[in-house]
Amino acid sequence: ARKRESKRFSRESHIAEALDKLREQTREAVKGLAPMSKLGGYDLSKDAMMEDWFKQFEELAGSQDMESIVETVMQKLFSKEILHGPMKEIEERYPQWLDEHKTSLSKEEHERYSLQYELIKELNGVYENDPRNFTWIVDLMQKMQECGQPPNDILQDLAPEFGLWNLD
Repeated sequence: ARKRESKRFSRESHIAEALDKLREQTREAVKGLAPMSKLGGYDLSKDAMMEDWFKQFEELAGSQDMESIVETVMQKLFSKEILHGPMKEIEERYPQWLDEHKTSLSKEEHERYSLQYELIKELNGVYENDPRNFTWIVDLMQKMQECGQPPNDILQDLAPEFGLWNLD
């Protein structure tokens, strides 16, 4: 019985630790997206609903319903209202940037940026035609993340006052 109690306590402390890390990473993700959201005319940093979600997140951190809480937060972060505007602007700048940097990029870099551009176009298509398809949006965002950050030149053109080009 003592062994079982020890395992349960150990598992609960690991869960609490993981939830604390998740909570912090979510806050950091929101802070990182806040400058991009302003580009689209939506100030995520002043969103009372996001702050309310964080409070709910902290209150329910020990509950069984964590998956739905995380999904709700992610749906808000990846929503059309927050990301479509900035992603559309990145998409518009990408072809010229790729053309201008074709000779200065390695073959691998050019392929990676080209793939990222295609994923951004596809994401914008989802936002325009099926913005409630959260599974597809998350899949595209993960694939984009695997390609790394968009070119610093594009980010600097979009938001020079936020210093987004220094995220590397």
